[in-house]
Amino acid sequence: MSIKLNNKKSVTIFLLGGTIAMEKTLHSKGVVPKITAKELCSSIPELEKIAHITTRTDRMIASSNLTYKDALWLASEITLLAKEGRMDGAVIIQGTDTLEEMAFILDSLLKVCIPIVVTGAMRSPHMAGADGSANILAAVSAASSQKISRQGAVVVMNDDIHAARYVRKAHTGSVSAFKSFNGGILGRIIEGQLTMFSAVKAREILSLNAEYKFPKIALIKASFGDDDQMIKIIAKADYDGIVIEAFGAGHLPETWLHSITQLSGKMPVVLSSRAGEGAIFESTYGYAGAEIDLISRGLIPSGILDGLKAKILLGLLIAENKAVTSEEITAYFKNI
Repeated sequence: MSIKLNNKKSVTIFLLGGTIAMEKTLHSKGVVPKITAKELCSSIPELEKIAHITTRTDRMIASSNLTYKDALWLASEITLLAKEGRMDGAVIIQGTDTLEEMAFILDSLLKVCIPIVVTGAMRSPHMAGADGSANILAAVSAASSQKISRQGAVVVMNDDIHAARYVRKAHTGSVSAFKSFNGGILGRIIEGQLTMFSAVKAREILSLNAEYKFPKIALIKASFGDDDQMIKIIAKADYDGIVIEAFGAGHLPETWLHSITQLSGKMPVVLSSRAGEGAIFESTYGYAGAEIDLISRGLIPSGILDGLKAKILLGLLIAENKAVTSEEITAYFKNI
C-alpha cells in the first residue's frame, strides 16, 4: 500500500510477522501470522495525516523463527533504500519475543541517518484492548521525526521510545512489557508528537555482507549449585565464542575456574550478569572466581550489556574480524 501525500515524510513499513499480524484460522487452535502490512495499515486512517506510507510484507512468521540471516538481509535492504533516497524513515514490525535482539542488530549495523523504529504488539488484533494499531501509529510518528535520526535503532512500544542497547522485554503479556534498563527511555509520543528526554552516545557501527554465515556463539547462565559440565561440553563443540551470564557483578563458582581458563585460551569468553541491570565490575572483588580473577584469566567484561546483546555483539565482531584479541573485543564492549 502506498499513500501519496504532499510535504510528508516517506516511511517504509517492513512487516516480518508476529502477534500484531496474527488471527485465528479455521484449522488453528490459537492465533497464527496471517494479516498483511497493507491490511494492518488500512485499519489506521490516522497514518495518512502523518506520512507517505509504503508497506511491505517481507515475512509472515513468529519472531522465534527469525534468524541472523533475516536480520542481515533486513539491514542490507534498509541501507539500500535509504541510500537511494526512497524513504525518510523505516518501521520494522515483528513479534516481540525477539524484538530486542533485532533492534540491537540493526543498531549495530545501520550507518544510515534516518529514523529506524522497531515495534510490535503484545495482544493480537482480535483481543480486547489490542495494542497493535496504537504502536504502529506511534512508531510511524517517531519514524517521521528527525529527532531520533542519530539515535541508532529505537523500539517504540506503548508510546515509549527505547534505545536498542537498553531495551528488554520484561513481561510475558503486559502491554507495557518493554523497559529500558541502565539508561531509561529516550522519549515518548505525547498527543501524537515525539518528545525527547535524553540521547544515547554514538558508537562505532559494524558492517557485514548479508550472505555472511554468522558465527556460533553459546550463551549460558550460571545458577545455584552448577558444576562446569556445560563449559566442558562447549569446549568440545564447534563454537566460536561464549557469553556467560554470571552471578551478581560477574562471579562464577571456583569449580569452574580450571575449565573456564582453558576455554578462554580457545575462544573469546564474555562475562555478563544474570542480574538484568548494572555493569560488570572489574576491580572490586578479589576472591577466586570473582571479576578480578576472571578477567585475569582472559574473560571479557560485557559492561552494561546483558547476555542476549553481548552474544550479538561478540558474534558481529567475530564475523567482521574487527576484533581478534581480548583487548580489542574489550574495547568494543566499553564503547557501548
